[in-house]
Amino acid sequence: MTALILAALLFISCLPLSASAVTDQDMAQISVTASNTNPTKNETITVTASIDNYRTMSKRISAMMLSVSFDTSCFDYVAGSETSLLKINNDDLTSVAFDGIDKVSFAYVYANTRKLTLPTTAKEIFSFKLKVKDTVTEKTVTDLIVADLKLYNGKTESTYSLIDCKDPKTDTVTAWASRPGILLNGSDKNNGKYTGNVTITFDASTGSLVYEGRPAVSVTSPYLCDKNGTYSITVTSNGERITETFRIEKSISHISVKPGTYTTDYPLGIAPDYSSWVLLVTYSDGTYSELAMDDRDIEITGFEPDTVGEQRLLIKYKEKTTYVIINVSSKNVRSFSIGSPIAKTDYLIGDEIDTTGGILIVDYDDNTSEQVQITKNMLSGFDNTYPGEQNVTVTYSTVSQTFKVTFYPREAVDELITEIDALDLNTISKDSGDQILSMIQKYNSLMNIQKEAVVNFTKLEEARERYNKLIRGTDPVTEDTTVPEGDTTDDTGKKAKTPGNIIWYIVAGIIILSVLGGVGYFLFIYFKRKKEIDDDEYYDDGDFDDDDDDDGDLSYEEDIINIEDEDNDFDADEEEKDE
Repeated sequence: MTALILAALLFISCLPLSASAVTDQDMAQISVTASNTNPTKNETITVTASIDNYRTMSKRISAMMLSVSFDTSCFDYVAGSETSLLKINNDDLTSVAFDGIDKVSFAYVYANTRKLTLPTTAKEIFSFKLKVKDTVTEKTVTDLIVADLKLYNGKTESTYSLIDCKDPKTDTVTAWASRPGILLNGSDKNNGKYTGNVTITFDASTGSLVYEGRPAVSVTSPYLCDKNGTYSITVTSNGERITETFRIEKSISHISVKPGTYTTDYPLGIAPDYSSWVLLVTYSDGTYSELAMDDRDIEITGFEPDTVGEQRLLIKYKEKTTYVIINVSSKNVRSFSIGSPIAKTDYLIGDEIDTTGGILIVDYDDNTSEQVQITKNMLSGFDNTYPGEQNVTVTYSTVSQTFKVTFYPREAVDELITEIDALDLNTISKDSGDQILSMIQKYNSLMNIQKEAVVNFTKLEEARERYNKLIRGTDPVTEDTTVPEGDTTDDTGKKAKTPGNIIWYIVAGIIILSVLGGVGYFLFIYFKRKKEIDDDEYYDDGDFDDDDDDDGDLSYEEDIINIEDEDNDFDADEEEKDE
């Protein structure tokens, strides 16, 4: 009985600790979103702050304070646009205000102490408007940041306690200088010919851009086309492939090599690495573009690898020319080591090797040394059309070393991308389960490097979510939340516990009873042994000689036997002395 009482007290003493543990569901999730993440100058966007898990948090919140800051070099605040989106009562105090500098703050205190329920039926807290400045002349990426985030629980200020919050979700906005020339899936018309930069905006998961008849880039929306020539852009949206072709024709004012992208000092025998050079092309309308030196319309002449001293490199693009002065020294490369390997060693067939992170430590014959970045023109000896592990040779001057990379098959990736492209999200039904499951299984069977190449995976995720909503009995069009796993709804719309939850309760109960039983048994044995020891007048003379094969348990029965044996030996010795 004593053991059971002690076990019960031990269990009760643990309750406050378990009750105070903060789970992920107990933490508020604040997010900020922009109504348009790709506005152009003079365009207005709406910024909204929300509590994403408001249904689980609203009953705990009695006061809050948070601010959303923005980049004042990119946006102007629209005066008077701040709005509270909480449905409040007259006896509540809510304030939304622009601080006149770079952030909009929201303060809320629930004054009605008779209730502690946040009076809202929507997750949005407040909103305000920003206008892209007309001084934006180029692509500008900026973030909307959550600051001064504090949520409180309590009836009065003296009883407030902070509520744990997750890291806020922020939004990124890209501001553009001019209105898009082509808006796929929209109202803007394709004019065919342009004399200025063209921004392509579309709603799609994948896309490709062909420039002057050759593949240019994998397209993300929006994409800025700023080079003279013919473009063909193809995107897949809602299962439909859309293609537009246009041409940019504008005169070039002048060209130059962008400072900081090239090196002017080279040892004898080392050719300049043009892959890092950038050519600035300025047009007659004041706009400009940046071209990589591998553009087929760029010609570079004048380098002499065996000539020491200053050399003039002539760069020609279209009908314009410029030049760069470099200096070739007489020192020779004696040896080098790979101080830092390239960061990426796994690729798909057809991929170019990424030299990011690769550094050579080069020793010269004049006893000097320097660090040199590994560049693509140093690499040779591999075939990116063949799968498997391959040796790549890096050569600097007359010295070479090798490192290994691995190329993996691409066919399964391309097949899956094609399948996902053909998936129409608007026709997802309860019969789509097998099709979606098949694609998910194919994705899961891929290696990580292959998974990273499935550029339209988000579309597959969306298809899965829509299907899950359907089989849970919710409307994927009108519902903005899903029924959590483990819950169902009855005909009245009220949540009912599923057998899954009941099983968890049973398992938890068995575990608790097992722990209590174990503790009780331990205490029972402990007090039983203590009583037996006391009854046998057990004592310890400090001279226990355990056998070598003892299992480590110092049993009191064995110890008493050892003591009795020692007493008998002592009596025998005394008898021998008497004789």
